[in-house]
Amino acid sequence: MAFALLSSPSLVSVCDKTFIKPSSLTPPTLRYHKLSYIDQFYGNIYIPLAFFYPKVQQKEESNNSHELSHIAHLLQTSLSQTLVSYYPYAGKLRDTAIVDCNDMGAEFSSVRINCHMSEILNHPDASQAESVVFPKDLPWANNYEGGNLLVAQVSKFDCGGIAISVCLSHKIGDGTSVLNFVNDWSRMIHSRMTTTLAPKFVGDSVFSSNKYSPIIAPQMLSNVSECVQKRFIFPKTKLDALRAKVAAESGVENPTRAEVVSALLFKCAIKAASSTTTSMLTRRPSKFVHFLNVRSMMKCRLPQSAIGNLLSVFSTTATNEQDIELPTLVRNLRKGVEVAYKKDQVEQNELILEVVESMRKGKKPFENNNDEYENVYSCSNVCKYPDYNVDFGWGKPERVGLPNGPFKNVFFLKDYKIGRGVDALVMLQKQHMSEFERDDELLQLIS
Repeated sequence: MAFALLSSPSLVSVCDKTFIKPSSLTPPTLRYHKLSYIDQFYGNIYIPLAFFYPKVQQKEESNNSHELSHIAHLLQTSLSQTLVSYYPYAGKLRDTAIVDCNDMGAEFSSVRINCHMSEILNHPDASQAESVVFPKDLPWANNYEGGNLLVAQVSKFDCGGIAISVCLSHKIGDGTSVLNFVNDWSRMIHSRMTTTLAPKFVGDSVFSSNKYSPIIAPQMLSNVSECVQKRFIFPKTKLDALRAKVAAESGVENPTRAEVVSALLFKCAIKAASSTTTSMLTRRPSKFVHFLNVRSMMKCRLPQSAIGNLLSVFSTTATNEQDIELPTLVRNLRKGVEVAYKKDQVEQNELILEVVESMRKGKKPFENNNDEYENVYSCSNVCKYPDYNVDFGWGKPERVGLPNGPFKNVFFLKDYKIGRGVDALVMLQKQHMSEFERDDELLQLIS
């Protein structure tokens, strides 16, 4: 019954689609936004994020359709004003290295979801169900028919709940950039006359493309057809106990939530992959890549309001059973972070070095099943980011959703809405996921 809901042709009704331009023109001096070397590495992947709010109070005399149009108007007006400061997202890609900030605008849709919000949030396949609040097939897509670099949608459910979703081009900014945009948009809707936004678009001023061979075609593309996503909640009480145990056994002082959770996910994923092939002892090593936000790691520190793909990576490998024991993994992860903080993140940026070396070999970075590694897993940690503080006027969201994607063997870690638990989104191949979610060590820790 639950799965039939998602395939129903009457589930989503599009009420309106329009294009929102910045409320004032972008100056000619800002017409062309130059993309950095890391920006060019990414395809035009659309980073998706959705915010679900319980029933929105409405006036008795207002019908559902009127209330949706009123909410849409408020969102469109504030979006138009926000785009003045976030002008590259209102432009269009001229080529892999340049955004033409021509004020083409963002696409904005208003839709009705013909079910209760709880049917989506409590769906057995919640990540897939949450995709209904996005334009069809857009989350993590490598391109979009209209070419708009920002696509937003407001969805109203039969119960009166509201979802706001955004998809922003990865060519312009990373996950931190997306959260900066959404927080600023929500601030604008509260106090349009007094809110001053100050995002800093760094372009290629930090990671200049002039030092390296040009990237003719993007190297990082999404492929959602190969993965299935599951959500795992790690409550604070169980995490605190695991952190204390790992600290005692590893010698790592105060291991973080992200260190112990990501280590556990990597361990369980390797075990799941091994169970469907040969013994781990006879296989090539697996690699674990952690993405880093380097804004605070630069010699000249950048503010968190800096917009761009301001990223690096560090990695660890596992060859045998000892390598995937949690104390060993956490110790290696901590060492990787400490080494990264000592590096010049411009001249010794591991993400750039990985891209350059892979292109020299004629390969794509972090590619799975290559000659060197059996599997490559990656992790993005956005714990401590204020995604549950995004308030468009209806309080804090019930859930912040991230749909299925962008490819297999990816972990996303974010704060759980209650306490200091961790909400982990895991993307794996289907046959590996079936083994992964039955892992006894994992089952003991999730709620």
